[in-house]
Amino acid sequence: MIWSMRKLTPWDQITHLSSCPVYGDANGGAWFGAELKNAGYDGIILKGQSAKPVYIYIKDGVAELKDAGSLWGKDTYKTQEEIKKEYGDNRTQIACIGPASENLVFYGNIMSEWGHSLGRAGLGCVMGSKKVKAIAVRGKMKLPMQDPGKFREAARQAMEEVKEGFLSQIMHETGTAGWVDSAISYGDGPTKYYTAGTMEEATNISGVTMAEKYQTGHTACFGCPVRCRKVLQIKEGKYTYESIEGPEYETLIAWGPMLGIADMSSVVHMNELINGYGFDTISSGASAGYAFYLYELGVISDKDTGGLKLTWGNIDAAIELIHLIGKNQGFGAVLAGGTKRMAQKYGRPIGEAVQTKGLEIPMHDPRAFHSMGLVYATAPRGADHNKSDGFQVDGGISHPDLGLNAGDRWGDDKAEMVVISQNFRALTDSLGICHFAAIPFTLLLGMINASTGWDTDMDKLLKAGERIFQLQRALSCKLGITAKDDVLPELVMRPIPDSGQEGHVPNMEKMLPEYYTLRDWDSASGKPSKKRLESLGMPEIAASIGAK
Repeated sequence: MIWSMRKLTPWDQITHLSSCPVYGDANGGAWFGAELKNAGYDGIILKGQSAKPVYIYIKDGVAELKDAGSLWGKDTYKTQEEIKKEYGDNRTQIACIGPASENLVFYGNIMSEWGHSLGRAGLGCVMGSKKVKAIAVRGKMKLPMQDPGKFREAARQAMEEVKEGFLSQIMHETGTAGWVDSAISYGDGPTKYYTAGTMEEATNISGVTMAEKYQTGHTACFGCPVRCRKVLQIKEGKYTYESIEGPEYETLIAWGPMLGIADMSSVVHMNELINGYGFDTISSGASAGYAFYLYELGVISDKDTGGLKLTWGNIDAAIELIHLIGKNQGFGAVLAGGTKRMAQKYGRPIGEAVQTKGLEIPMHDPRAFHSMGLVYATAPRGADHNKSDGFQVDGGISHPDLGLNAGDRWGDDKAEMVVISQNFRALTDSLGICHFAAIPFTLLLGMINASTGWDTDMDKLLKAGERIFQLQRALSCKLGITAKDDVLPELVMRPIPDSGQEGHVPNMEKMLPEYYTLRDWDSASGKPSKKRLESLGMPEIAASIGAK
């Protein structure tokens, strides 16, 4: 397990997951990454397993292992509160796991502050298996930089560009939840386990509704002018809160329309519970949706669910599932393994499980944006909407510096766009740049060259992005992934005519071969070619995977 920091704000974790045979990583916001660098560390590697619960405390270059016996079993909020109290310093930044990862829920998260998460690929579960409850960091060490003055000037200009950007302004007003109304229009928000068009009632949980009825303020990640996260006051409904951070788009859909639910109070409450337990809202929501779907089909009954009636829109049943998943108990233990294992347990077709390579498909339906079908099939860690800008580009958010502009969202000429955007996102993830920060390439280069002393250009940086992506692919191939794993589940290839999708499905038979050609991947093994890997400066990787 490898942790790395990104000074600009995001932080990252990389591992190989036992739950699915692929490379896994996750990226988070908040302040932990910046504070880790201030504490004198660029990264942390965790090896082996502790005999008892521990946490790691790092301050100004000194790392210590601390007993975490009193923290084990506490939720992610209480864990952070206790550690900050111990050191009498609220500026201590903490990344921790909750009961879900302690209980080895496969899609357990690593959490920081109020709802910031390393949210996919089950990295919290890996941390829980090592009995590492948390990593706490604090520091005031000087940051090495080649030319601080030039960096500050480039950063100042970049900050102004971000503030004035169209996407930034939208994100400030409505956050990621602002996409809900667009999802209704496009048919992009999976409803009733990917079997129906996005329900119109979802507007009740949209970012616009949040802003108009519930929003009282904004919060931001380290140094960010966008401030896209929302503080809400919920005074109506079954679950009320005086002040609480609102859910993101993925959570709103995964625990809303996915289950036939469109009640703000309830979805906010479910988000809070899940963040406390510390598990992925996407994989868990899809798993819960699959359970509701199997219940509707009669494949499972009250006997299987422990008496829960999993009828669409049953909020109380959904909340009980959250508790059972977090504890990895009863019927929750079935859902805690994800949709693929659920299909295997109940003798269902694997294509009914909405996942690729073991990771559940996010809340952007590939039938609404065909590029996302290609993204999900080829992303290194499985179905992943953050490794490309497909739905954003075809939804109207262009990337002029990359030459990517909106096209026909149902077009099947998406291979080149997906390759370019995947390489770009591999680069920006490594640099620690938020997807919502549209920084012109000239200013990005200015910051990189001023901080490092390099004299690089965007062609070299985008080549580095490709190198990262191809390396991730090579790692997964070494772990057993082949071309046969680059497929979409059959369920999301069924047309839904009466929706914003208008009955369209992605033409994978056309797009995937074109993508393979651009990537220079073998059509059977799925491995990057020896020639391509060597051209990227990775001959040892080519030899390691037996590339041809």
